[in-house]
Amino acid sequence: MKWYSTVTQFAAERFNNAGDPDSNVETPPLAAAPVAEDILPMARPAEPGTALASLARMGESRLDRIYTAFDVSQPVGEPGDLRGREDEVEALLSGVLYRRNHGIVSGPRGSGKTSLVRVFGMYADQQGIVVLYSACDDGTTFGQLMRSYLEQIPFSSVDADAVKAFEQRVLEFDTDSTPHQAVTIMSMVRYSQVIVVLDEFDRISDPDLHWKLSSLFKLISDARLPVRFVLVGGRSVFADVVQGHPSLIRHVTRVSTSPLTAESIDALLDQCSSRCGMSFDQDARTMLERVSCGSPYHARLFGMHSAICADQQGDTVITEVHVISGLRQAFVEWASFNEEDAAIFRALAAGRSGNPGPYVKVARRLAFGGEADHVDGRDHTLPTIEPGLVEGFGKALVIDGESVSFRDSTAPEFFIALVELVHRDTLKERPARKDRQNV
Repeated sequence: MKWYSTVTQFAAERFNNAGDPDSNVETPPLAAAPVAEDILPMARPAEPGTALASLARMGESRLDRIYTAFDVSQPVGEPGDLRGREDEVEALLSGVLYRRNHGIVSGPRGSGKTSLVRVFGMYADQQGIVVLYSACDDGTTFGQLMRSYLEQIPFSSVDADAVKAFEQRVLEFDTDSTPHQAVTIMSMVRYSQVIVVLDEFDRISDPDLHWKLSSLFKLISDARLPVRFVLVGGRSVFADVVQGHPSLIRHVTRVSTSPLTAESIDALLDQCSSRCGMSFDQDARTMLERVSCGSPYHARLFGMHSAICADQQGDTVITEVHVISGLRQAFVEWASFNEEDAAIFRALAAGRSGNPGPYVKVARRLAFGGEADHVDGRDHTLPTIEPGLVEGFGKALVIDGESVSFRDSTAPEFFIALVELVHRDTLKERPARKDRQNV
């Protein structure tokens, strides 16, 4: 487990990895017939010296500006950078700071959970609240988790006459210590509010630890202590914690990171591009909206690759042509870490299992970490996927009980981008094929 005493330390080491299943953006017409292998966005060997020459033309400082502007690998640096999450930040501030609830922030990878919590921490810091951050690891015991946290509470939060007793109790807190013992120590905190953020909470799989934390949160709330926890993780976090004490629901503020609106994606892209002296035209923004499916991670990643492609051509206005090249680069990069899924996606995009259109619809349903019901399942609150489509995606999909999801939650957007590329390449090929037939 890693611990951070400041927002800056926390953000410096976090990697913010991540589509809208109900998107109202229509999918373009798709080619039903199989297409030639050479139009798929496979990695093509560059001519000798091409990459180095390109980098030399761009200059290291220009590349740095693009990477820094889109900042794919880090949470946002300023509150103003958190596009489309203002309501979520307000709900978390209201619930945790003013109503004194514990907080749960849930959502898929790349949805901006860490960025949201970081901005929340900035506002809390400004109000003199002690904010501590941790990233969870599976296998951690309750005693290890709480001991590391208790050691971070400043002595200034405790009565001067009780500092030695406080320090001694923390030292005696060990692997076998209980939630009641933790609350006894926390009850000595009097002169500041303390909030601890447990990021990547869904990495903890131990039901016993879930139950002990649930008991701890309930005891803290019942005793009205100036200590709250904010848990950050996937969709299961709420159930993992609340199931131990259902009455805890009234002491929890729950915030979910839903897909960003098209307007928010536009604002995000414009903000990033302006920082490196570039801009997107409307066609480029529209295409990126369509393939990112409301995911801020994919919008930044696809936008970054598009900006690099534009700059390689000496352009400052990023057009649809640059986006197409950028999506190709982004897919090849993703495929290098997901070779099996990439092979499945290439076959589907090439039409080897029929028209890719139905598969794109499935991907949109499951984008942004979404789930769907298997046709034989009984969870009718989820959209249903036909068995043939599930089989077509093969191992790229995971069936967990009655639900279906992508095993890589960031994958749907890459598949949608790939189909877009293949469709456009097919349209370019059609005139040439027609000309050959007329010869």
